[in-house]
Amino acid sequence: MNTTRHIGRLIATLAILLTAWNSWAAGSVVAPAMVGHWEGNARIIVSWCHQTNLVVNVDIHADGSVTGAVGDAKLTDGRFQRNRGWLGRKLNLATDYIITGGLDGAIVAAEGITRSKVKIPLNFSDGMFLGGVNTSGSGFEGFDGKKGEGTWLAARSLKLVRSP
Repeated sequence: MNTTRHIGRLIATLAILLTAWNSWAAGSVVAPAMVGHWEGNARIIVSWCHQTNLVVNVDIHADGSVTGAVGDAKLTDGRFQRNRGWLGRKLNLATDYIITGGLDGAIVAAEGITRSKVKIPLNFSDGMFLGGVNTSGSGFEGFDGKKGEGTWLAARSLKLVRSP
């Protein structure tokens, strides 16, 4: 019995299963109840931003594309995707869905805060989306306290409700 051959087959099988699971977890999964225009607000939680409210307006399309605005910035190349699989749900890791995309313009125009990318992790429950907003940048404010691209802008308690 050649254990090396069996171990090789086991590794190959696991690699195939992991690839399939990752493809399923990352795929577009827009249910009909999720398609439409959604509006809401999130509470900005970083201490260096004076504005405390972040308005989010998005249109989720059946093909998984998302358009709209986050704060004062236009959402570009938006995608609605799964954010976790069955194991993530079982371990309560992350959220079920996520909107990812770019940002065109200042996210907080009054303070000149711009970011290039955004991630909006969401759960769908009782006909609404609940989650948060995270932009590109590091999770730590620089020693100089500047609001440059290096500092991440985060907002919590996002509640998106369907709007006509």
